[in-house]
Amino acid sequence: MSTGNRMVLSEMWLERLEVSDAVRRYFLAMDEFDWATAGEHVAKTIVLDAGSLAEPPRAVSREEYMSSLIARNGGYLTTLHLNADHVVDVDGDTARVRSHFFGAHGVGPDEVDNYFAYGVYDIDLIREEGRWKISRIRVKPTRIHGGLPGDISARAAARYKENSAI
Repeated sequence: MSTGNRMVLSEMWLERLEVSDAVRRYFLAMDEFDWATAGEHVAKTIVLDAGSLAEPPRAVSREEYMSSLIARNGGYLTTLHLNADHVVDVDGDTARVRSHFFGAHGVGPDEVDNYFAYGVYDIDLIREEGRWKISRIRVKPTRIHGGLPGDISARAAARYKENSAI
């Protein structure tokens, strides 16, 4: 392989790594309830498409998305958003990451206080402000176990609202 080909290949893999890293850092920040860091990985406009687990998909500003995310997830005692086996495609200033996921959301110690889901994430990113930012998240759950997601999410939102009022 020529030096030029190795350079092109190295740049391609570096770009894929940067895209994958942005996704991993976003989800880790969410699980650490580090909203500022999570927001750094969100594009100026984003769409969340989580089926029955969230509101109907629509494009919103980063500020509106983060406010909604914090209100929805800030009241959980624990979350875990594992995303493995990233398949990364880059086309100019856009990218797509597809990965398996396992997610856990809990508001208490008992199984009824937690729900667990697994399936596939399908995430779009754009190059914005010199970095890769998430512009669309599709959550495609295959299975959900434990308590009812709507009930647990409502309890988490109420807990966040109650703690925010203090």
